[in-house]
Amino acid sequence: MRISELCINRPVMTTMAVLALIVFGGISYMGIGSNMFPDVDVPVVTVTVLNPGMAPETMDRDIADKIEESVGTISGIDTLRSQSLEGITQVFIEFELEEDVDVKAQDVRDKISLIRRDLPSEIEEPTVEKLDLDVQPIMSILVAGPLSVSRLTRIADERIKPLIETIPGVGNIRMVGDRDREIRIWLRADDLRSHHLTAQDVINVLRQENLEPPGGRVETGNREIIVKTKGKLEKVADFADIIVKRDGQRMVRLSDVGYVEDGMEDCRGIARLNGQLAVCLQVRPQSGTNMVAVAHTVKARLDEIRQSVAEEQVTLTIAQDNSVFVNASIEEAEGELMRGAALAVLVIFLFLRSLRGSFVAACTIPTTIIGTYAFMYAMGFTANMMTMLALTISVGMIIDDSIVVLENTYRHMEAGHPRIVAARMAINEIGFAVIVTSLAIAAVFIPVAFMEGLVGQFFFEFGLTVTAAVFISTVMAVTLSPMLCGRVLVVSKSHGFLFRFVESILGGTEKLYRRILDIAINSKLKLLPRISLGGRFTLPGVSIGVRWFVIGGAIAFFASSLYIAQFLGDEFVPQADEDQFNIHIEAAVGTSITASDHLLQEIERRLVSLPAVVDIFTTIGAGVEERVNVATVLVKLTGKKDRSLSQFEIMDRAREKLHDLKHLKTSVEIVPRVSASGVSTAVYQYVICGTKQDEIVVFSKQMEEELAKVGLIEVNSTWDDAKPELEIHPNRKKAQFMGVSTQDVGNAIYALVGGVDVTTFESDGETFDVRMRLVQQDRDRTDSVLSIPVRTDTGELIEIRNVVDSEDRLGPVQVDRIDRMRQITINASLPPGMMLGDAVRNTGEIESRIGLPPGVTTRFSGEAENMGESFASIGVSMGLAVLLIYMVLAAQFESLLHPLTIMVTLPLSITGALGALLITNQSISIFSLIGIIMLMGLVTKNAILLIDYTNQLRSQGRERNVAVLEAGPIRLRPILMTTCSTIMGMLPAAMGLGEGAETRSPMGACIVGGMITSTVLTLLVIPVVYTVLDDIESLVLSIPGKLRSLLTDGRKQTPTISASN
Repeated sequence: MRISELCINRPVMTTMAVLALIVFGGISYMGIGSNMFPDVDVPVVTVTVLNPGMAPETMDRDIADKIEESVGTISGIDTLRSQSLEGITQVFIEFELEEDVDVKAQDVRDKISLIRRDLPSEIEEPTVEKLDLDVQPIMSILVAGPLSVSRLTRIADERIKPLIETIPGVGNIRMVGDRDREIRIWLRADDLRSHHLTAQDVINVLRQENLEPPGGRVETGNREIIVKTKGKLEKVADFADIIVKRDGQRMVRLSDVGYVEDGMEDCRGIARLNGQLAVCLQVRPQSGTNMVAVAHTVKARLDEIRQSVAEEQVTLTIAQDNSVFVNASIEEAEGELMRGAALAVLVIFLFLRSLRGSFVAACTIPTTIIGTYAFMYAMGFTANMMTMLALTISVGMIIDDSIVVLENTYRHMEAGHPRIVAARMAINEIGFAVIVTSLAIAAVFIPVAFMEGLVGQFFFEFGLTVTAAVFISTVMAVTLSPMLCGRVLVVSKSHGFLFRFVESILGGTEKLYRRILDIAINSKLKLLPRISLGGRFTLPGVSIGVRWFVIGGAIAFFASSLYIAQFLGDEFVPQADEDQFNIHIEAAVGTSITASDHLLQEIERRLVSLPAVVDIFTTIGAGVEERVNVATVLVKLTGKKDRSLSQFEIMDRAREKLHDLKHLKTSVEIVPRVSASGVSTAVYQYVICGTKQDEIVVFSKQMEEELAKVGLIEVNSTWDDAKPELEIHPNRKKAQFMGVSTQDVGNAIYALVGGVDVTTFESDGETFDVRMRLVQQDRDRTDSVLSIPVRTDTGELIEIRNVVDSEDRLGPVQVDRIDRMRQITINASLPPGMMLGDAVRNTGEIESRIGLPPGVTTRFSGEAENMGESFASIGVSMGLAVLLIYMVLAAQFESLLHPLTIMVTLPLSITGALGALLITNQSISIFSLIGIIMLMGLVTKNAILLIDYTNQLRSQGRERNVAVLEAGPIRLRPILMTTCSTIMGMLPAAMGLGEGAETRSPMGACIVGGMITSTVLTLLVIPVVYTVLDDIESLVLSIPGKLRSLLTDGRKQTPTISASN
C-alpha cells in the first residue's frame, strides 16, 4: 500500500503526524464537557396554565380542551396529552422527531395568543416551554438554621440564589419549602355582617388608602419639581387603623372587622433533611452546558457563600448532587478503559514474548483514544454515558488491526527477511483485509448511529464514536504500526524459558488444529458398509463427509440459542445502583400539609433504620402543581463498595417498612434519569383511553385488581374521584330578582375563602404582598361559605345562600387526556425477579382473557413504550447491518457466494452472547442488543482473515483443500491474538464493577461470550462452509458447460435421412 510505504520510508514525518494528532486530541480532552446524556433534542413543548382554586374538571373543560383544540392544528404532532389538577393544567405536545422544536414552540405560542381571550380572565399567563433533558436539576442545596422559615427564605432568595445564578452555565433556580413574608388581613364574617360590609368593600378601601398615585410636575421659574403623593402605609400596624366605613358619626376601622398579622405565605411546600426543616434551592443548568463543570463551580461558590452568611448562623448542605454519579461513572469508564488496554497489551506480550512488539501494538491504543477525543470535540460531543461506553468497549478491538500487521511482520522476519522488507510484505499482504474489516465494523455501527426514534438520538453519538475509533485505529495500523515494525522489531536468536514454553503451546495448538481441520474437510464416515448379495448384485456402501456433521453441529448450536433466550428476561435499560432511591408518597386527597408532614415524619423514622442509609431528604408539594398531599423522599446510601446489600435489596426492605400504610399510596423507585412535571417515572405505565370516562374508570379498576394478582406491586392509577367538592350553582332567577350577578358571587367566595392579594407593603426597600381572607373558623364548614355576605344592586346585604344552590359531591383529583380522548394511567412497580417484558406479556394475557370494552383502547407508556419502539428500531438496524456487511464483503471478494461463508459467523456468535447473559444473570435490553450488533462486526474479522489468505494461496496455485489446510494454521495465531485482546479489553466492562457499570456490563458480556464461541467455531465451521459453498459454486458454474456438451453430443448422434425419387 502506498501510504504504508510512505510511512515506512519517512518515519519522522509519520511520528510528527501522530504527535499532531496526540496534541490536538489532548487539547480536546481538556476542553470536552461532561454530561449524563448526549445533547438530545426532544421535540416536546409544554403549556402550563395556573388558576389557583379551580377544580380539575373545570380546568380540563375551560382551559385544556380549548388549548388542545387550538394547538391541534399545528402540523407534525405525534401525541397530544393534557393533565388537569386543582389549579393547574399542563398540555404536552409531542412532535415528530424530525421537527424543529424551536419553530414548533413558537407556533404553540402563536396559537395560545390567538385564544387567550377565550380562556378565563383570572388565569395566570400561560407558560410555553420546551422539554429539555439537559435542564433537569443537577443539585439541591438546603438552607437551614435556627431562624424562621421566612427569614431563611429571604436569605436564600436575596443572598444565596443571586450568587449562584451568576455562575456561568447555571440556568434557573427553583425554591422549595420557601415561605416569604406576607401581611395577612384576617376578616371575621360576623363582624362584616354586623357592620354591613362585604369583601369587596374592604378590598376597595385598602387599595384606595395604600397607594402612591403620580402627581405630575410644577414649574417655578427655572425649576421643575416632581409632585409625589406619599400614600403608602409605612407600618404594618397602620393597616388596622384604616377606616373601612363611616356609619354616621362612628368610624368602622379594619380592626373592628378583623385583625392584621405580619406573617408568612400559606405553607404549600416543605423541604427537610434528616428531620431538619430547610429551604431548598434546586439548581438547573443551561441547555448544552457541562453538568459536571457547573456542579463543581457551584460547590466552589458555596464555600464563599458560607463565609458571607456566617453571621446569620445558617448552614448550606448539598442534599442531592446528580453530578456525583455522572462524574463517578465517567471516571469508572476511563478506569475500565485503562484496565482493558493493559490486559490487551498483556495478551500481546504473552503471544509475542517481546517488549518491542508489545510496544508497537500498545502505541495504537493511546493514539486512537486521544484521536477519538479530537473527533468528539470537533463533532460537539460531550463525555457522557454513551460516548464513554463507546470508548470503553472499543479498547479491545482498536488494537486488533495492529496485531494482525505485527504478527504478519514477525512471521516474515522469522522467514529471514529484514524488518523493513518484512513490514512492507506484511502490510501489502493483509492491508486490504485490515481496511475491509474496519469497513465491516463501520457497516454495523453506522445504522446504529442513525436509528429512528428517541433511542436513535441517544445512540447517535455512540455509533459515530465507535466508528471513529475503528477508523482511526485502522489508519494507525496501516501507517504507524508498519513504520514502528520496520524500525524497532527484532527476532531474537536465543529465547528464554517463557518464550519456549508459550511457543510449545502455540505450536502444539497449530498442529492439533491442522489435524482436526484435515479430518473435518477430507474425512468421511461410513454409515453402511458395502453389501454383496451374491453373484453380480452388490449394494454400495453409504458414507458421508465429516464436514456435514460439522455443519449439522453448527446448526444445532445456533438452535440452542432459542432455548437459552426463553430464560432471559427483557427490559428497556438495566437499572443502575446509584447509591440512592426515591419513595413517592401520596396521602388521601384533601389531606392538609400539616397532616402530610406528620405522616412523612413517621415514614422518615421508619426509614432511618434501613441499612447503609446516609441521608433522608424529604420534599412535600415540590412540583409546579404544589400538591400538599404528595411527597418525595430521597434516600441516600453509602457507596456501592461500602455496603453488603445492593440498592435494590434495600429498596425491597423499604417496601416492607411501609407495607402496613394502607391509607397511603407509596412507590419505591429508582431516581429517574429524566423527569418532568406531570410525567410519571414509574417503571410500568399502562394507559387506558376512551371517549366515555365512566367506561374507562370501571375497566381501570378491573385491571388494577388483575395486575395485582399477577404479581405487580404498588399498583395505582391516576384516577381518584374521592376529592370532596362543594359545588355552588347561582340560581339565576333569584339572583336577577335580587340584583346580584354571578361575578359578584364568585368574587366574594374567592376573596374570603381562597384569599386574594389586595395591595402591597414596602419595608426596607422590599415589597411584600398584603393578602386578605376569612379567619379559619369562618371557612371550615359548608355553612360558613354559604353565609358569606354579598351586596345587591339596591345596597342591601344578603347571604349568598339566598341566590345560589349548593351540592356536596366527590370530584376527580386529576383529569387526563391523550389525543383528545379521556385517559387513565395505571402505574406499578416490578417485584424482584419480574422483568418489564414479563409485565407487558402478563398484561396482554389479561386483556385477552377479560376483553376490552367497546370504544376502549390501551397502550403502554414510559419504559414499556420505549422498549417496544427501541427493540423494533434495533431489529431494523440489525437487518441493515447484515445487508451492509454482505455488500462490503462482496465488494472485497468480488463474489456473491464467499461473503455467505463469512456471515455464517453471525448466528454462531449469538448463542455465545445469550449464554453469557444467562451466566451473568443479565437481561435482554437495548445495551445487550447493541452489543450483539457490535459483535456482528467483530466476528467477521477473523473469518475475513481466514478466507482472504485462503484465496491468496489459491491464486498462487494451491489446490483448494491444501490452501484451506495451510491458511488455517497460519492465521490461527493472529486470530487467537485479536480474539484474546478483544476479550481482555472488554473484560473490565463485562465484569460490571463500579459506578454506572450496569449499562456497560450487558454489552461487554455479549461481546466476550460471542467472541469465545464464534472464534472456536469459526476456526472449524468457516473452512468447512467455504469448501461446501465452493463445491456448490463449481457445480452451478459447470451446468452451462454440461448442457452445451449434451446438446453437442445429441446433434452428432442424429442420423441423416437422404431424399429419394
